Amino acid sequence: MTHLKKKLPPLTSLVAFEAAARLGSFTAAAEELNVSREAVSRQIRALEAHLGVTLFARDANRAAMGLLGEQFFSTVSPNLWAIAALAQELAGEAASRPAGAADLVPPPDSEDLPSLLVVDDTPQNIHHLHGLLCGSYRVIAQTSGQKALSYLSGNTVDLILLDIRMPGMDGYETCRQIKATASLADIPVIFVTSLDDPDDETRGLELGACDFISRPVVPAVLRARIRTHIELRQSTAALSDLLSRRADRLERAEGILARLAGEIDQFRSS
Repeated sequence: MTHLKKKLPPLTSLVAFEAAARLGSFTAAAEELNVSREAVSRQIRALEAHLGVTLFARDANRAAMGLLGEQFFSTVSPNLWAIAALAQELAGEAASRPAGAADLVPPPDSEDLPSLLVVDDTPQNIHHLHGLLCGSYRVIAQTSGQKALSYLSGNTVDLILLDIRMPGMDGYETCRQIKATASLADIPVIFVTSLDDPDDETRGLELGACDFISRPVVPAVLRARIRTHIELRQSTAALSDLLSRRADRLERAEGILARLAGEIDQFRSS
């Protein structure tokens, strides 16, 4: 136990870090934890001192999570929530989580979850996105544009997270081919990339992508945009289905009216 205690950071520091990383703000984390912003910052500095690394890049106005912070967050978050859920289960309580944290719980074995296709040639990027999203989505990974298109030829997904810089077929060409395929064209594509030039974003959007997110990603922003685009696609599909069903009913009604008109004319002529 002593050996484990030396290796594990203080729990309060882990909780403060998880909240700040998930919510994207020290202030929001302080509000959720009902402590001061200074207390959150102090706990995170203690965690950084324990680890010997910098998790957040700070300046006078903000604190943005760095690459090491994202990597640590992808491991800490799901495991903290798994421990909390199991503790409640053992205590005979129903598991409860604050709003916005549901997607940090380890994924249930369910095919009913919305599906995300992550296309990236870097395993670390795939692992990071999987850690951020696996609680709310069924995450499928492909390591090249060619493999992604091959997968999509026999499967459907609700949204695609697509890297740009990949060997062979890059993300732009992958997106172009997706949007040129009738059966795939309505799948939302979000570029998640280290590129941050406005020209790169413009090119991606012109090819049909619905969004463009530069790394390092802010977890809360990524989840919000994914949720928005999936809901928009679902709403569009529901509206299209409704219009189709109404058109069918109108066509049947017109057919009935035409038949009645014919019968009336026949009656009049008899």
